[in-house]
This record gives sequence, structure tokens and C-alpha cells, in this order.
Amino acid sequence: MPSPPRWPGHLWHWHGPSDTATVLDLLVGRPAHLGPAPAALRVWVTEGPARRAALRRQLRERWPACEVWVGSAYKPLAAQVAQALLPDWRTRPPRRVHLTYPVLAGEDPERFLLESYPLAGWLRDLGAAFTAEARACGGGADAGYTLEVDGERFPVSVPLRRAHTLTGGAVWRATGRIWLRTAGGEDWHHDFETVPERAWDAYAAWLRAQPWPREAPYFGALHLRARLPLMQERIGYAHEVLDLGEAFAEELYFGTLEFFQARAGEPEGSRTLQPGQIVPLVECVDADTVRLEVGGRPLAPALPLPPVAAPDLTALDRPPTLAEVAGVLATLPGAEVRARSVQGRPVSVVRRAGRVPGVLVTAGQHANEATGVVAAVRAAREVATPLDLSVIPLENPDGYALFGTLCAQEPGQMHHAARYTALGDDLEYRRSGPPHERAARAEALARRPALHLNLHGYPSHEWTRPLSGYVPRGFAAWTLPKGFLLIFRYQPGTEGQARDLAQALCAALGEDSELLAFNARQLAVFGAHSSARPYELLGGVPCVFSERPDPESPLTVITEFPDETVRGPDFLLGVRAQLRVIEAGVRWAEGKI
Repeated sequence: MPSPPRWPGHLWHWHGPSDTATVLDLLVGRPAHLGPAPAALRVWVTEGPARRAALRRQLRERWPACEVWVGSAYKPLAAQVAQALLPDWRTRPPRRVHLTYPVLAGEDPERFLLESYPLAGWLRDLGAAFTAEARACGGGADAGYTLEVDGERFPVSVPLRRAHTLTGGAVWRATGRIWLRTAGGEDWHHDFETVPERAWDAYAAWLRAQPWPREAPYFGALHLRARLPLMQERIGYAHEVLDLGEAFAEELYFGTLEFFQARAGEPEGSRTLQPGQIVPLVECVDADTVRLEVGGRPLAPALPLPPVAAPDLTALDRPPTLAEVAGVLATLPGAEVRARSVQGRPVSVVRRAGRVPGVLVTAGQHANEATGVVAAVRAAREVATPLDLSVIPLENPDGYALFGTLCAQEPGQMHHAARYTALGDDLEYRRSGPPHERAARAEALARRPALHLNLHGYPSHEWTRPLSGYVPRGFAAWTLPKGFLLIFRYQPGTEGQARDLAQALCAALGEDSELLAFNARQLAVFGAHSSARPYELLGGVPCVFSERPDPESPLTVITEFPDETVRGPDFLLGVRAQLRVIEAGVRWAEGKI
């Protein structure tokens, strides 16, 4: 493998005006025939409520007789409901709400039903009935919703622009818009590129123009830092925030990854490419000048961890720090360092030798999924069995270190940039070159465990990529939370065994009434915003069964709790659910082996 180039620290930067500044400039320069003052003015921007209110005040001060409305270009229906309707609904709940949503040719037919989330969740909490139907649109200019609330109709515009992804695909993306009506009754509108659009397009042009190496790795660590006045708006439902800062960070990470996948001739979504570490840091600020910077640096070796007190894992309601995980592992009998990560961090395995074939438990493969890490450490300490038991509580410590850095800035975001290793690949799919952190799993799998419990998580709130067609490319099934679910991978001819295990695990999970209520709530809202049912329900737990001709072990269970990134009661619930699966899986294996 060629060595990554050693970049200078600063590679490129872009700066430009805010949406507010753009709107004011466009209105000053509007066509003369529109007259000196509009009678009505509607504006869509990507800024939050405070800046939208400030822009509205500026426009009303300039044209006191003008009716002015300023709204969100991102998720316009959800934003408008949260701002204009939900406060009244909480005191006088509607009885019935019907949504008509647009469908554009070539787009996911339920894209705009997904965009209306969490409308069904709000209405469910209020006890109101919710129905939805699709309406075919001729093009982006025709896109819009109609919301009917107890017979009263509310039209909601959806400003869209035709654009292309970094790999060339055509998409409709949210854009800015100015609409005005003159004193004489003439309507005029002008669409403009918003801050995230302009910053993204400028970055994409820079990325394409660089003389990247012919082969990966293309860099050691690529740091993308943005300071943008984007909305971060809590909307009064579960963990949902209209957070364009998070969405822009997701675009920077996955868009960059997709660019290098295409450059390397890899299929989109490939998990084997090792481009280097991509680190997006997006800060949402109140500023009229915005900035995006790119810096490169070698991938640094890990620094020693500071000594910290081991936390009480039974009460821990947040992701532990890397130092806390290391501190707890140091107290466990049987814990040994069996691998080193790319940056030199230890990967520990806790083994209890016993009857074979045994059970393997892994967590932290995707480092932004933290409930499994705590559950695995607890299992290594608490689960007793006559079977050979190996536990790898944190497979990807480099990713987990980055996760800690990102959470220090934005603790509630999903942080997929920390998902993979410091090389940029998914360690499960690494088959060539130095094994690094994967060596620990490879050694454990060489003992041929009968059951592999692989603990994972997924976003606790809606996952969007508004600059690439809204629905996350390659991850459409994970757009909305749908409760704690289980994925069963099995060898040909062993589906019956997998289903027997599923019954045992779901029976154990069914003893937790809080978990079943959590699942039911999320599944009901998911079902109202999507017709997809990529699972079957067993006792209130979504399950997916997948036959694999060459699985790593005869039977693998992948757990998925919506924990990216939660704290408090939901984190505790996630740890409890993950631990129940481990305990029930080990008991099942004891009876079968």
C-alpha cells in the first residue's frame, strides 16, 4: 500500500454571504418594473428561527405596508407546522389531518412523505387521526404539499433546484426562494442558491480539481471545518431537531467518500476503500459571512489516555469516553490486548475459556454506536457461562476517539464520520493489507464460535442528505427510527435454527414493557411516513432474516438500537436491550451446543 501524501495544513477555503445578505441584495436589485414596494413577500432560507425573525423585521422596516413571511427552505412542511400550527394544536388538538404530498419522476416516490416527518408523530401524541396520499407533479416548480386540518386547507410550497451529486447523479435539492406580489397584483419569484448549496458546490469543484494520487490512501486525515449560519431548531418531538449543520456534516463526509469510491472504480457504498480519515466539523453561527476550510495532515499516532475513574456502568446514561472504557477493561480478569488500531490504540479481548464451539460478542465496529459498547463491557464482567466466551467491547478505538471529539462539539448528532476506521474502511470488510484492529476479531473467529452477537446502533432521529436528494444514498432503510431491531445472518439450510434463536431473543426482549412501548411508538410513526416494511415483527421486535453463503460464523445476530447519539433514559434502555440479547443468546447457545 502506498504511503499517504503529507499535506500542508491549509489546503483551501471558501467564503460567501449568508442567506439573509443574499436575500437583501436580490431584493435591492429586483427588476424595476416590479415597482418600489411589494404588497406581499415570502422568503425561504436555511437559517434558524432567530435569524428568520430578524430578516422579517428588516423587510417590514423597509416596507411597512408589505405582508412579510420568512420560512425554512429545509423541510418546509415540518418547519411551518412546528412554527405556525403546533403551538395551537397543543391547546386545541385537531381531530383529523390529511396530507397530500408531491411525487417527482425519478425520485423516491415517498421522499416528500418522509420529508413531512415527524408530522405523524406530533399527531399521534395529540390523539389526532392522520392520513396521506400522493400527488404526481410535472416538475420541481409544481412541488408542494396540501395539509387539510379538520377541513381547513394549508398549501405549503417546496422550493427545489435541479442539481447533481459529486458522482454525477441528478437530484432535486432544497433551495432558497423569494416570491413577491406587486401592488398591481403581478407575481414574481426568484430561486437562489442557499449557503449550504454554494458551500457544497464550491467544495465539490475543489475536490474534482485536485491532483489526487492514483491509488488510495489519498490523504492521512482530511479536515473540513465550516462556520455557517444554518438552522438548529428543536421541534418538540422525541430527539428531532431541524439541524442543517448535522445534515451538512453528513454531506461532507459521505459525499467525499462517494467521490473517492467513484475515482477508485469502487461501487457506491463500498466499505473496502481506504481513502484516509475524513473529519467534518460544522459550527452553526450567527454571522453574515460564512466560511468553509479544508486542511490536510498526516494521520497522527494516538496519545496516551489520561487515567480516569471507572464509571458505574449500570447507571451510565451517556457514551463513555475512550479513557473510561480503557479504565473498566483494565479491571476485568481475562482482558488482553490482541490487536492494535491504525493509530496504535489497543483492542482488548476478554475471554472466558470454556466448552466449544462458543460465543463471540463484538461491539464498537461502528464507533458512533455506543450502547453496544457499554453492554459488551458489562457482559464481559457479568455473564457467566460454561461455553467459551470472547468479548471485544470496542473494535474500532480510532473511530471512537474521533466520536468523542465530535460529541464534545455536538453531543446529539449522529456523527457518521466516526463510523469507520482511521483508514476510512469498515473493519468487517477488510480482507487485504495489514489487519490492524480487525486482527482481534479474526483471531476470535478462528476459534469457530457457533454464535456471533454483533452489537450495533443507528440514528435516533431522522437522517437526511438534503444536497443529494434527501434520502441517504445506500442507507434508505435507516432514514427514520423504527425501534430496537435484530438482523439474523445464517448459512444455507439453517434458517430454522436462526428462527429458533429469534424466538428466544424476542421472548427475552418481550419481558421489557418499556422497550416494547418504545418499539411500538417508533414503528407506528415510521409506518405512517413510509410503506417500506424491511422486517417482520416477532413479539413487537422487528426482525430481518438474511441467508449468507459465506458468513463469518454459522449464525450471526446484528442488533440495531437507535442510539446515534442519545443520552439519558433512552441510552439506558438501549444498553439494557443490548445486554438482554447477549444474556438470552448465551442461554440459547448453552442449550444447543
